[in-house]
Amino acid sequence: MRILRRRQPSGEAAPAAPAGRRGAAWRTRRAGAATAGALGSGVLALARLVMTAAVLIALLIGLAIVLRDVDANAANTVVKGIHEGANFFASPFTGLIAFAGHPKRAVTVDWGIALLAYLLAGALLARLIARIGMGGVRMERRHRAVPTH
Repeated sequence: MRILRRRQPSGEAAPAAPAGRRGAAWRTRRAGAATAGALGSGVLALARLVMTAAVLIALLIGLAIVLRDVDANAANTVVKGIHEGANFFASPFTGLIAFAGHPKRAVTVDWGIALLAYLLAGALLARLIARIGMGGVRMERRHRAVPTH
């Protein structure tokens, strides 16, 4: 803590006064606000991570749809891995829609629904997490110490 000393007209030093707003209670409040702000920033990073994961899953499913629709070689290791990964995430959505005589179209529609569901769920979850995190950041801004000049 910085101590300010003022000179009296007689040349003597004035009694010491704290430079901050208040004493120990104010320092505790600032420390709590800084902690809440740091936690809020971490929670915002978690929200970004959730949205990134949802987008990556959607990209995997979208790539699998494209590869299936263009009749990519299913024996290829890369194509097979993409299809297996997409099937892992989209398997709960398989069989939602049935087209008579068009199994490829049925898979495209089912996996397209899965793609949209992952994007929507990821966006909603990330938004909820971000709202929680913004509360901590707002608290830090509200309780941050005002600099003295």
